[in-house]
Amino acid sequence: MKKIAAIIAALAIISAIVMYMVGSNSGHLSELKDFFWVPLPLALICLFIAFGKKKENV
Repeated sequence: MKKIAAIIAALAIISAIVMYMVGSNSGHLSELKDFFWVPLPLALICLFIAFGKKKENV
């Protein structure tokens, strides 16, 4: 599960970067620059899952 969450987080961050870059360069796709932040909450949640420590029941 942690490996999948790390992959999803990486893909979400990469997609946000690509959306910003394409939105900056293309006049027809400028909406992408306005909404590049949309995949970032998913990336944050997946990073917490991937790098969070498992609680131990004592």
